[in-house]
Amino acid sequence: FYFNDISCFDETHCVAVGEGFARDGSTQPGARVYVTSDGETFNLVHQENSTGADSLMAAYMVSQTEHWVGGTTKSGGLTAPALMLHSTDGGKSYKNENNNILGQMITAFSFVSSSHAYATSVNAMQSCSLLELTDAPSPSPSPSPSPSPSPSPSTPEYEKPPCQAGEAEASVTGTSGKLCAPPCSASGSCPQNPPKDVTATPACILQDQSGNHYCALECTKTSECDQAGGSTCSILQGGKGVCTYAASGEGFQTILTRVQSEKAEELVV
Repeated sequence: FYFNDISCFDETHCVAVGEGFARDGSTQPGARVYVTSDGETFNLVHQENSTGADSLMAAYMVSQTEHWVGGTTKSGGLTAPALMLHSTDGGKSYKNENNNILGQMITAFSFVSSSHAYATSVNAMQSCSLLELTDAPSPSPSPSPSPSPSPSPSTPEYEKPPCQAGEAEASVTGTSGKLCAPPCSASGSCPQNPPKDVTATPACILQDQSGNHYCALECTKTSECDQAGGSTCSILQGGKGVCTYAASGEGFQTILTRVQSEKAEELVV
């Protein structure tokens, strides 16, 4: 195996990540995390080897006891969960705080503070993204949540985040809120089951950096949105906007470039 990155908080406290792949002849495949508290001896504290192609590319030491390491559960996997492993006890335990991001390999971290950070990522199609973490949740470790069930036909979409399976939890450039955005169909149609009393129109008007299209509730005034849930109409251009909810600010979200299109605005997932 080989090392990919190292980060030090001071002269004695550092974290390093490495990996090895069976397809390359490694006799010890998997991703690894090493830490040192004396600046000399690096101890293996964690391994990821669920797929045989697990990868850790990035590391960042926030304090003597807190650090992040990033990568993916499967290098080159189109739908593989990202690895954003967070430890607050010097590597004794880790929680994957990836905010359900799929298909992205974390390649670098940079922290403004312990609760505000940026990261770069790349997917299997070599499309790059920028991620941002703001107002990180409490550092106390907790079990990973079980997968969300698929929505039933009666379950409203475009609901207040957190979003149900199949929707993107996102924000739109030019707004300060968040929304749940179902993907558009191949024909450009959108689900027609918004929350109760919503009169805004479901429309295929959002696009991400990779060219994927998403639906949102197009509005001209807040009374058309889910006011009971706290949604407001965020005007974008031409007197029209999208219904958004106040952002909670927790977890990594992708920052994408603004889409210059008559029908599409920038989507931040």
